[in-house]
Amino acid sequence: MRNIFSIITDMILTRKCPGCGEPVDIFGESDICDVCRPGFKDISDKMFYVANIEYLKAVYSFSGPVRHGLHRFKFRGDGAAGAFFAQKIAEMVKKEKYFDGNCVFVPVPGNIEKTDREYVQAEFLAKRIAKKLRAEYIGDAMRKKKSVISQTKCRTLRERRKNVENAFILNKGAAEKLGGKTVILIDDIATTGSTLASAAGTLKKAGVGTIYAACAARTPTGRENGKKYIVRFPQNMKTVYIVPAAENRQNI
Repeated sequence: MRNIFSIITDMILTRKCPGCGEPVDIFGESDICDVCRPGFKDISDKMFYVANIEYLKAVYSFSGPVRHGLHRFKFRGDGAAGAFFAQKIAEMVKKEKYFDGNCVFVPVPGNIEKTDREYVQAEFLAKRIAKKLRAEYIGDAMRKKKSVISQTKCRTLRERRKNVENAFILNKGAAEKLGGKTVILIDDIATTGSTLASAAGTLKKAGVGTIYAACAARTPTGRENGKKYIVRFPQNMKTVYIVPAAENRQNI
Protein backbone atom coordinates (compact mmCIF):
# COMPACT_ATOMS: atom_id res chain seq x y z
CA MET A 1 0.00 0.00 0.00
CA ARG A 2 1.18 3.53 -0.74
CA ASN A 3 2.06 5.56 2.34
CA ILE A 4 0.00 8.49 3.59
CA PHE A 5 2.63 11.07 2.59
CA SER A 6 2.51 9.91 -1.03
CA ILE A 7 -1.29 10.08 -1.08
CA ILE A 8 -1.36 13.59 0.44
CA THR A 9 1.25 14.75 -2.07
CA ASP A 10 -0.86 13.40 -4.92
CA MET A 11 -3.90 15.22 -3.57
CA ILE A 12 -1.96 18.45 -3.85
CA LEU A 13 -0.10 17.84 -7.11
CA THR A 14 -2.50 15.37 -8.85
CA ARG A 15 -0.89 12.26 -10.26
CA LYS A 16 -1.16 11.87 -14.04
CA CYS A 17 -0.88 8.84 -16.27
CA PRO A 18 2.45 8.79 -18.16
CA GLY A 19 0.61 7.53 -21.23
CA CYS A 20 -2.39 9.76 -21.80
CA GLY A 21 -1.60 12.47 -19.25
CA GLU A 22 -5.01 12.16 -17.64
CA PRO A 23 -5.38 12.17 -13.82
CA VAL A 24 -4.88 8.79 -12.15
CA ASP A 25 -6.74 7.51 -9.09
CA ILE A 26 -4.66 8.77 -6.16
CA PHE A 27 -5.60 5.68 -4.18
CA GLY A 28 -4.53 3.29 -6.94
CA GLU A 29 -1.43 1.14 -6.89
CA SER A 30 -0.34 1.97 -10.45
CA ASP A 31 0.88 5.21 -12.00
CA ILE A 32 -0.69 4.11 -15.30
CA CYS A 33 -4.41 4.47 -15.86
CA ASP A 34 -6.60 1.44 -16.55
CA VAL A 35 -7.07 2.42 -20.20
CA CYS A 36 -3.35 2.81 -20.97
CA ARG A 37 -1.98 -0.04 -18.85
CA PRO A 38 -2.45 -2.81 -21.48
CA GLY A 39 -0.50 -0.68 -23.97
CA PHE A 40 2.61 -0.51 -21.80
CA LYS A 41 4.23 -3.63 -23.25
CA ASP A 42 7.26 -4.60 -21.16
CA ILE A 43 10.18 -5.84 -23.30
CA SER A 44 12.89 -5.54 -20.67
CA ASP A 45 13.55 -9.29 -20.94
CA LYS A 46 15.01 -8.82 -24.43
CA MET A 47 18.53 -7.90 -25.53
CA PHE A 48 19.34 -5.83 -28.60
CA TYR A 49 22.88 -6.11 -29.97
CA VAL A 50 24.33 -3.18 -31.91
CA ALA A 51 27.79 -2.08 -32.95
CA ASN A 52 30.20 -0.96 -30.21
CA ILE A 53 27.78 -1.91 -27.38
CA GLU A 54 27.64 -5.11 -25.33
CA TYR A 55 23.87 -4.98 -25.59
CA LEU A 56 20.94 -2.58 -25.41
CA LYS A 57 17.81 -3.04 -23.33
CA ALA A 58 14.59 -1.03 -23.34
CA VAL A 59 11.74 -1.05 -20.86
CA TYR A 60 8.80 -0.77 -23.24
CA SER A 61 7.80 -1.23 -26.84
CA PHE A 62 7.50 2.17 -28.52
CA SER A 63 3.84 2.04 -29.46
CA GLY A 64 0.41 3.15 -28.27
CA PRO A 65 0.36 5.04 -24.97
CA VAL A 66 4.13 4.64 -24.53
CA ARG A 67 4.65 6.53 -27.79
CA HIS A 68 2.21 9.23 -26.68
CA GLY A 69 3.88 9.60 -23.29
CA LEU A 70 7.39 9.83 -24.70
CA HIS A 71 6.27 12.35 -27.32
CA ARG A 72 4.83 14.56 -24.57
CA PHE A 73 8.06 14.22 -22.62
CA LYS A 74 10.21 14.86 -25.68
CA PHE A 75 8.28 17.65 -27.39
CA ARG A 76 5.90 19.19 -24.86
CA GLY A 77 7.99 19.44 -21.72
CA ASP A 78 6.09 16.80 -19.71
CA GLY A 79 8.71 16.25 -17.01
CA ALA A 80 6.35 14.05 -14.97
CA ALA A 81 6.22 11.52 -17.82
CA GLY A 82 10.00 11.75 -18.11
CA ALA A 83 10.40 11.05 -14.40
CA PHE A 84 8.21 7.96 -14.74
CA PHE A 85 10.33 6.57 -17.58
CA ALA A 86 13.56 7.38 -15.70
CA GLN A 87 12.28 5.39 -12.73
CA LYS A 88 11.47 2.41 -14.94
CA ILE A 89 14.87 2.48 -16.65
CA ALA A 90 16.56 2.63 -13.24
CA GLU A 91 14.58 -0.39 -12.04
CA MET A 92 15.60 -2.31 -15.18
CA VAL A 93 19.30 -1.41 -14.98
CA LYS A 94 19.47 -2.27 -11.29
CA LYS A 95 18.64 -5.89 -12.13
CA GLU A 96 21.43 -6.24 -14.70
CA LYS A 97 24.48 -8.29 -13.72
CA TYR A 98 26.85 -5.63 -15.03
CA PHE A 99 25.51 -2.93 -12.73
CA ASP A 100 27.81 -2.12 -9.82
CA GLY A 101 29.52 0.80 -8.14
CA ASN A 102 31.91 1.20 -11.09
CA CYS A 103 29.20 2.18 -13.57
CA VAL A 104 28.82 5.70 -14.94
CA PHE A 105 25.74 7.00 -16.76
CA VAL A 106 26.33 9.00 -19.94
CA PRO A 107 23.50 10.54 -22.01
CA VAL A 108 23.54 10.51 -25.79
CA PRO A 109 24.20 14.14 -26.81
CA GLY A 110 21.25 16.01 -28.25
CA ASN A 111 19.94 19.48 -28.96
CA ILE A 112 17.10 21.40 -27.41
CA GLU A 113 14.76 21.77 -30.33
CA LYS A 114 12.12 24.45 -30.76
CA THR A 115 9.60 22.83 -28.45
CA ASP A 116 7.92 23.56 -25.14
CA ARG A 117 10.66 21.88 -23.11
CA GLU A 118 13.87 23.25 -21.67
CA TYR A 119 15.92 20.06 -21.47
CA VAL A 120 17.60 17.42 -23.57
CA GLN A 121 15.64 14.26 -22.91
CA ALA A 122 18.62 11.87 -22.61
CA GLU A 123 20.27 14.16 -20.05
CA PHE A 124 17.00 14.46 -18.13
CA LEU A 125 16.73 10.67 -17.93
CA ALA A 126 20.38 9.92 -17.20
CA LYS A 127 20.59 12.43 -14.33
CA ARG A 128 17.58 10.97 -12.59
CA ILE A 129 18.61 7.37 -13.17
CA ALA A 130 22.07 7.99 -11.73
CA LYS A 131 20.57 9.76 -8.72
CA LYS A 132 18.09 6.95 -8.05
CA LEU A 133 20.84 4.33 -8.28
CA ARG A 134 23.41 6.47 -6.43
CA ALA A 135 25.76 6.13 -9.37
CA GLU A 136 28.07 8.52 -11.18
CA TYR A 137 26.71 10.76 -13.92
CA ILE A 138 28.85 12.48 -16.56
CA GLY A 139 26.73 14.67 -18.79
CA ASP A 140 29.51 16.42 -20.69
CA ALA A 141 31.43 13.41 -21.98
CA MET A 142 30.51 14.07 -25.62
CA ARG A 143 28.98 16.66 -27.86
CA LYS A 144 27.70 16.75 -31.41
CA LYS A 145 30.28 17.96 -33.91
CA LYS A 146 28.01 18.20 -36.94
CA SER A 147 24.45 19.10 -37.73
CA VAL A 148 22.19 16.09 -37.44
CA ILE A 149 18.57 16.02 -38.55
CA SER A 150 16.00 14.12 -36.51
CA GLN A 151 16.32 10.38 -37.07
CA THR A 152 12.54 10.25 -37.52
CA LYS A 153 13.05 12.05 -40.84
CA CYS A 154 15.31 9.27 -42.14
CA ARG A 155 13.34 6.69 -44.07
CA THR A 156 15.88 3.88 -44.35
CA LEU A 157 18.50 2.21 -42.19
CA ARG A 158 21.20 3.53 -44.53
CA GLU A 159 19.94 7.10 -44.08
CA ARG A 160 19.85 6.73 -40.29
CA ARG A 161 23.39 5.34 -40.20
CA LYS A 162 24.71 8.08 -42.50
CA ASN A 163 22.94 10.81 -40.54
CA VAL A 164 24.75 10.03 -37.27
CA GLU A 165 28.02 8.72 -38.73
CA ASN A 166 30.91 10.49 -36.96
CA ALA A 167 28.38 12.87 -35.39
CA PHE A 168 29.96 12.97 -31.92
CA ILE A 169 33.23 14.08 -30.41
CA LEU A 170 34.64 13.44 -26.96
CA ASN A 171 35.06 16.50 -24.76
CA LYS A 172 38.39 17.35 -23.17
CA GLY A 173 39.08 15.37 -20.00
CA ALA A 174 36.27 12.88 -20.60
CA ALA A 175 38.62 9.98 -21.39
CA GLU A 176 40.25 10.35 -17.97
CA LYS A 177 36.88 10.50 -16.22
CA LEU A 178 35.60 7.40 -17.99
CA GLY A 179 38.80 5.36 -17.82
CA GLY A 180 38.35 1.93 -16.27
CA LYS A 181 34.61 2.36 -15.80
CA THR A 182 31.59 0.58 -17.24
CA VAL A 183 29.62 3.13 -19.25
CA ILE A 184 25.83 2.93 -19.53
CA LEU A 185 24.60 5.05 -22.44
CA ILE A 186 21.12 6.49 -21.95
CA ASP A 187 18.63 7.62 -24.58
CA ASP A 188 14.86 7.89 -24.68
CA ILE A 189 14.05 5.82 -27.77
CA ALA A 190 15.98 3.32 -29.89
CA THR A 191 14.99 2.16 -33.35
CA THR A 192 17.89 0.69 -35.32
CA GLY A 193 20.44 1.61 -32.65
CA SER A 194 22.42 3.74 -35.11
CA THR A 195 22.64 6.80 -32.83
CA LEU A 196 23.71 4.71 -29.83
CA ALA A 197 26.25 2.82 -31.94
CA SER A 198 27.77 6.07 -33.21
CA ALA A 199 27.99 7.55 -29.71
CA ALA A 200 29.49 4.33 -28.35
CA GLY A 201 32.01 4.29 -31.20
CA THR A 202 33.22 7.74 -30.10
CA LEU A 203 33.73 6.41 -26.58
CA LYS A 204 35.54 3.32 -27.89
CA LYS A 205 38.00 5.45 -29.82
CA ALA A 206 38.83 7.19 -26.56
CA GLY A 207 39.66 3.90 -24.92
CA VAL A 208 36.44 3.14 -23.06
CA GLY A 209 36.21 -0.62 -22.77
CA THR A 210 32.76 -1.82 -21.75
CA ILE A 211 29.60 -0.04 -22.87
CA TYR A 212 25.97 -0.95 -22.33
CA ALA A 213 22.87 1.01 -23.31
CA ALA A 214 19.43 1.50 -21.81
CA CYS A 215 16.35 3.28 -23.18
CA ALA A 216 12.78 3.90 -22.20
CA ALA A 217 11.45 2.28 -25.36
CA ARG A 218 12.46 0.57 -28.57
CA THR A 219 10.57 0.85 -31.84
CA PRO A 220 9.12 -2.53 -32.88
CA THR A 221 10.95 -3.91 -35.91
CA GLY A 222 8.70 -6.84 -36.69
CA ARG A 223 11.76 -9.08 -36.50
CA GLU A 224 11.52 -10.58 -33.04
CA ASN A 225 12.11 -14.06 -31.63
CA GLY A 226 15.74 -14.49 -32.56
CA LYS A 227 15.53 -13.29 -36.16
CA LYS A 228 18.28 -10.96 -37.30
CA TYR A 229 19.00 -7.95 -39.44
CA ILE A 230 22.13 -5.97 -40.29
CA VAL A 231 23.42 -2.60 -39.09
CA ARG A 232 26.36 -1.47 -41.23
CA PHE A 233 29.00 1.03 -40.16
CA PRO A 234 32.25 2.00 -41.93
CA GLN A 235 34.48 -1.11 -41.96
CA ASN A 236 32.10 -2.74 -39.53
CA MET A 237 29.17 -5.08 -40.00
CA LYS A 238 27.20 -6.05 -36.94
CA THR A 239 24.39 -8.57 -36.78
CA VAL A 240 21.64 -7.50 -34.42
CA TYR A 241 19.72 -10.18 -32.55
CA ILE A 242 16.68 -9.81 -30.35
CA VAL A 243 16.50 -12.70 -27.90
CA PRO A 244 15.12 -13.46 -24.43
CA ALA A 245 17.53 -12.04 -21.87
CA ALA A 246 17.80 -15.43 -20.17
CA GLU A 247 19.63 -16.86 -23.19
CA ASN A 248 23.41 -16.88 -23.24
CA ARG A 249 24.89 -14.76 -26.01
CA GLN A 250 27.19 -17.65 -27.02
CA ASN A 251 24.11 -19.78 -27.67
CA ILE A 252 22.58 -17.45 -30.24
